[in-house]
Amino acid sequence: MRIIQANKYYYLRGGAERYMLEISDWLLKAGHEVIPFAMTYPENLPTPFSTYFPSEVPTENVKLNVRGLHTLGRMLYSIQARSKLARLIDQVKPDACHVHNIYTQLSPSILHTLKDQRVPTVMTVHDHHLISPQYNIWAEGCGADHRNMGIIRGTLSRFQKDSFAASFAQMIAYKYHRWLNIYSRNVDLFLCPSEYIKKQLVRGGFPEKKLRVLPYGIDSSVAKPNYTHKKYALFVGRLSEEKGIETIISLAKILPDITFKIVGRGPEMEKLHRAGDKCQNLEFIGFRMGEELKELYANATVVLIPSRVHEIFPLITLEAMVHGKPVIGSNVGGMPEVIEDGVNGFLVSPLDLHRWTETVMRIFYDDDLRMKLSRNARELVETRFSLDAHHRKLMMYYEEAIGGEK
Repeated sequence: MRIIQANKYYYLRGGAERYMLEISDWLLKAGHEVIPFAMTYPENLPTPFSTYFPSEVPTENVKLNVRGLHTLGRMLYSIQARSKLARLIDQVKPDACHVHNIYTQLSPSILHTLKDQRVPTVMTVHDHHLISPQYNIWAEGCGADHRNMGIIRGTLSRFQKDSFAASFAQMIAYKYHRWLNIYSRNVDLFLCPSEYIKKQLVRGGFPEKKLRVLPYGIDSSVAKPNYTHKKYALFVGRLSEEKGIETIISLAKILPDITFKIVGRGPEMEKLHRAGDKCQNLEFIGFRMGEELKELYANATVVLIPSRVHEIFPLITLEAMVHGKPVIGSNVGGMPEVIEDGVNGFLVSPLDLHRWTETVMRIFYDDDLRMKLSRNARELVETRFSLDAHHRKLMMYYEEAIGGEK
């Protein structure tokens, strides 16, 4: 099978890119051919197909000037991306295309090319942008919901990068693509990592007959479970407002006898460092990957995910569980589909600091409870979240899309 993997970037930048690259690697090992399609970008991985990539779209420091208008035009509809993809399709004759995050840098204009060329198309729903101008939707009490906001109100809220221009561009592009109904009409199957996001898409007007639930999986052989620990709570992720890291800083101040380690980097890094500056039991580790990250997971007592947005399916949960670690997560979005309260971890309201404190203390000071949660966590990744099962279902949906196009 020859499959195009379309995503705005072609390097390890975030969760969507990681998933796309891992799927590509698995497909290659299984004997299939993978053809990437992305925006030209300095950090992209080398590929002979880069000549078909459309030019870079600058999205940082967007302003209402000539450059900003050019970016807005590309966000709305990219003739260049369409023509480049048409040339690629003509060259490689793909059996299907797997779309990931394409808005802004590629734009959904490429879906028209795929439809015109009769290329079966599946799309993994990595965030909320199909149903909202926001990529993330705030949990109740944590922020505004922009799904039904008008362009003026949305622009004035500066929800995107705290910028009037960026927020205006995002609102205009979202409203235009919704008016075109460009995703619903041109994607054959939407792959939803959780029941939560499937329900949100149905609520947003997407046809249920095109929606398939496909939870992420993890290879349990990548790590042996470690049911011992070195007495610290661990956070791994982007240091940004929606991740709720302020909750961890508050916990560190309330529980001085417990060590908290924060792994990652992001736009809130300096602010968070200042907020936790006087906490002797709080460590900012910085960005880590590979064996260093595995060791941090392996020696943790518990992994914390205090998100203040509705997570679709937090991959961090699986990474913690494969190491035999319980997870305390916010009771938001698809989190309850991975964390069973009292079975492999606990669910807590994102703003309930008292409950967060109590739950962390329970795991640290009740060894029998911690051991039960840890063993259950490992068992769940071996059974319910098997990577082999994920791959089998993915191939089944590829074949369904291909069969439906014939």
